Amino acid sequence: MKKKEIRSYFLNARKNISSQKLEEISMDAAECFFNSFDLKSVKCVHVFLPIPLKAEINTKYIIDRFWKSYPDIDITIPKSDMNNLSIDSYYFTPATVLEENPWKIPEPITAQQTPHELIDLVFLPMLAFDDRGYRVGYGKGFYDRFLATCRSDVLKIGLSSFPSTDHIEDVDQYDIPMNYCIVGKELYRF
Repeated sequence: MKKKEIRSYFLNARKNISSQKLEEISMDAAECFFNSFDLKSVKCVHVFLPIPLKAEINTKYIIDRFWKSYPDIDITIPKSDMNNLSIDSYYFTPATVLEENPWKIPEPITAQQTPHELIDLVFLPMLAFDDRGYRVGYGKGFYDRFLATCRSDVLKIGLSSFPSTDHIEDVDQYDIPMNYCIVGKELYRF
């Protein structure tokens, strides 16, 4: 299937996920991540903040666990530049003040920018992904542009509510595949 068809199907499928089921998937994903990865060499992690109206994976469980169990690892979150469809990363602490941008995405208003070359691991939002690790987002390319500014060895981990889909037919040269994707308790490796 092509990205447009996949996007339409999974946007609709998300509408049928109850808030209770989404929280269960989100908690399971956090547990799966911390049980599956050795974080000894990780110093900085980029975590997206979910858009509540879009029923995205709730990354609160991942962020809270980092703050509690891995206080030496820096957490960064995205801030979107709508003019050039790019993302910058900002350090995130419990004291960081957030406000919603025009797309209802919570973003930092009082935080220090994180140099992208310091980021070791990136959690990726998505609507769907295929068995090769390519993802389908909302179609603006924010995260592919962001990943292109990170180190080539940055670990890319997707978080999804649904298992992998059929082969994405229209992958292009700008699409950057993930290393892993977590769907609840299941870890996909690419």
